[in-house]
Amino acid sequence: MVLDVGDVAIPKLPGMTFVDPRAPVQRRAQSLAYINGYAVPGERSTGLKPEVSAPPPAPEQLKETTLPMSTLPKFVAFDRKVLRWNCYFKESVTESAVENHRVRKCTIYMYLEDESVHVEEPRQPNSGIPQGVFLKRHRVPKDNEGGVFGPADISVGSTCTMYGRTFFVVSCDAFTREYLVGALGLEVAPDGAYPDDPIDGYRATLKKDTSANPYPPAPRDDVLAAYIEAAAGKPSNALAPDKLKKFLANDRKVLRFFAVWDDRGALYGEKRPFVVHYYLADDSVEVLEVSEPNSGRDPFPVFLRRQPLPNKPLEVDALGPTKSTTTYTHKDFVVGQYVKVYNRDFYLYDADNFTKAWYIENEGMSAADFPEINVEEKPLPIPQNAVPPYNGFGGLEDSLQNCIALIPKPVAPDFHKQMDYARTILRYKAKIAPGEQYELSDIDAERDFILSVYLANDTIAIYEPPDRKRNIPAHITGGKFLERQTVLKPGSAEKYEAHDLYVGAVVSVFRRNFVLTEADEYSYQFMEQHPASFPRSDFDQVLMRIRAQLEGMEAEVYGTFAGKEVTEESLTAALSACGAQFVKQEVVTVLRKIAGSGDAWLAALGFQAPA
Repeated sequence: MVLDVGDVAIPKLPGMTFVDPRAPVQRRAQSLAYINGYAVPGERSTGLKPEVSAPPPAPEQLKETTLPMSTLPKFVAFDRKVLRWNCYFKESVTESAVENHRVRKCTIYMYLEDESVHVEEPRQPNSGIPQGVFLKRHRVPKDNEGGVFGPADISVGSTCTMYGRTFFVVSCDAFTREYLVGALGLEVAPDGAYPDDPIDGYRATLKKDTSANPYPPAPRDDVLAAYIEAAAGKPSNALAPDKLKKFLANDRKVLRFFAVWDDRGALYGEKRPFVVHYYLADDSVEVLEVSEPNSGRDPFPVFLRRQPLPNKPLEVDALGPTKSTTTYTHKDFVVGQYVKVYNRDFYLYDADNFTKAWYIENEGMSAADFPEINVEEKPLPIPQNAVPPYNGFGGLEDSLQNCIALIPKPVAPDFHKQMDYARTILRYKAKIAPGEQYELSDIDAERDFILSVYLANDTIAIYEPPDRKRNIPAHITGGKFLERQTVLKPGSAEKYEAHDLYVGAVVSVFRRNFVLTEADEYSYQFMEQHPASFPRSDFDQVLMRIRAQLEGMEAEVYGTFAGKEVTEESLTAALSACGAQFVKQEVVTVLRKIAGSGDAWLAALGFQAPA
């Protein structure tokens, strides 16, 4: 009897469990969709395979749609776009005999990215009412069915109720009006005005018309009035200026000047910027320090705390400092002049817009009294450490790292060059040539060398092939003549590169001169494929240079090459006879192109038979 596995209680132990193929698929479906690279909420599916109820419609049965394939998410399209309405609500006042309600002015903000709303009431000084954020930002429900306020639910000239508070909308800004009319196609009423507040009307009735008959007369505040009051017995402390009146008139009015202190005449002195504040309420001065990046100073914000600033040195006698000190006033601060801050000369070179407007309005100054003064100086060039000359030990780049950093770092190779030319090697046949510091012997004149240039890192290796057929002593066995390394040009820190080598060039390798006499076929083809780096293998440039040198000698050149075979020796002799300047690499380039034909050479030059 075979039992159904589904009815057998199998313990959940290692080796005793299995996957029931009859169980339904319970994978969790993806709930996000990606549109233009942004993850947006998508439709959540059950994760089960859909049941095939009907075959898909044919292509001709599909209806055309004008909708775009993908659109920007709402939070991207409407980012930082806010609608704003000006409104008010009436708050009842029950314990006042002069008013029965109060008009509270507010502003409604709606953020289009998620249609959230927040209401703010502008703060009024000395109102005694807690003002500010009236309703925090969130999606405000408008009914009991789950609906929320949208742009079409708030309109100018109507009311909207949020959490039992009814707001009367009177106006909106230009962007809101343009969006509602242009994007949504709604009609927006013209802006209205706020209603009159009863308390404002009551306060207006308390004011007396003193334009014609001022009463009471304004008290005199001059020297004569102070003398008469002092003679009448008024105490001296009461005759001092009314500080409270000055404080109430100038509270929160601060003049701001920009200054510099040039202390470079002292040891370790420097030129430092500062901000000078002059408080009109009590004639006190505050000096703030401007923190500059990489100045090496700790960012102390206050250089001089707020206090009256003496305008002359403190006088001291035998009994101590005297009390007869005077301080700076607003008239002493002039742009373009110096102010002494405890024996430190601060140069005022600019002021803010409020300070300029205050002086123009109260002191009769003009814009010409605030000239534009530039105190910026050209930065001094950063001194560079002199790199000592290369001593020949080690690599040039490795030795340079010891002069740049205390802990040398490995030289970063040219990665792209190594990947592109990892196995690209140009090989030349070379012979030793006489030089100023080396006298060529008969044995060295018979020696042949293979000079290899590795394009991956511009290194050079020289190899001497062993050849016993030549008249070379037995102790010269051949083999590696120069290890692969960077070779510097004589008297310079510049190294030899691939474009410096060509057939006919003389290469100085550690005081020995090598003349390149020949190159292999691969090297010729590589140089012809890269004419920008190897101009002597560019047939067009070589032809243009030779044609320019042979100008005026067309008849002689035609008679030399017409119907004849051109060889390296004949071409070299003919160009030398004409006084042309060339190298052997250019002769090889021409011969590889014309294939030894004199007629082809004349056709390339553009020379024709003389008439």
